[in-house]
Amino acid sequence: MARARRPGDPRLTVWPALLLAPLLALGHLSLAYSLVTPSCVRQDSASLHGLAGASLVLALAMTLLAWRDWHLLPKADDVTTSDGTQAGSRPRFIALMATLVGAFSSLVILAMWLPLWILSPCA
Repeated sequence: MARARRPGDPRLTVWPALLLAPLLALGHLSLAYSLVTPSCVRQDSASLHGLAGASLVLALAMTLLAWRDWHLLPKADDVTTSDGTQAGSRPRFIALMATLVGAFSSLVILAMWLPLWILSPCA
């Protein structure tokens, strides 16, 4: 019989960092490309900076949720063990992977934001 999930179950809050943070980085790239022409016409890169800042804040928020849950879950003997005999360590492993994926997605968004500080939209 499966255990009922509580509303604050930590396993439910790691999935946004694992799945949505990389999609957010890809969405940021697509939207930034679509905003370059209007920004060049206006000679204003505020919309590009706003998009990058909002994307970075969202990715960091998802990463922090996964990081918090990684620390709240009980520690097993080996965090990378996920075979049938150590099924209790799977939630912690997923939380660790979600933290790493979210951190990498945040780093990618930051790396895409840095050229906006140096180059103009029309360059």
